[in-house]
Amino acid sequence: MKSKGNVKKVSKPNFWGEREDKVPLDLKEMVYDQYYSRNTLYVYCDSSCSKVSREMAVACTYLRNGLIIVKNQLVYSPKDVIGKNIFGELKAVIFGLTHFNKYLEIFHDSVTIYSDVNDIERLLSNEFSFKKTHSLRKLHSELITLYDRKKRENPKISLEIKYLPIHYKKHNPFMKSAHNASKELLRRS
Repeated sequence: MKSKGNVKKVSKPNFWGEREDKVPLDLKEMVYDQYYSRNTLYVYCDSSCSKVSREMAVACTYLRNGLIIVKNQLVYSPKDVIGKNIFGELKAVIFGLTHFNKYLEIFHDSVTIYSDVNDIERLLSNEFSFKKTHSLRKLHSELITLYDRKKRENPKISLEIKYLPIHYKKHNPFMKSAHNASKELLRRS
């Protein structure tokens, strides 16, 4: 049987444009593995905050089976955390935890959420806590409660929240999309 038209091989998307040569091979492999992953939903969380007002923006990039979904939200911080990035970063993780179920598919067996907070694992296991700022203590408690609830609600899903090391952030298109979405929303508000 004769095929109709030309059959072309589909190449991998180039997320980096002209800068592709500068991207480390291990990062490229990680990005493509996550992009084509069928059984894991990846979530990249980031925030931007105003240094002078109470406005913050949080954003998450949800990544599943070759589909990239970016969502953002404006957040108003309490007075005691104005200009403190950690509040926005934790709010971004809460945003990702709150909404990841919308993007789960039947065949997903794990969810990995990446954060800028280098002590995120210690925060989740209560090895570290905020002593001085009331709003951060309250948010920390809210994060742990939500994380535990989501794990109970999704017993068949392996749910992880991890710190994304700097060398995996620099040329990571998914982290960059979350960063740009939060920055743009804050700029427009």
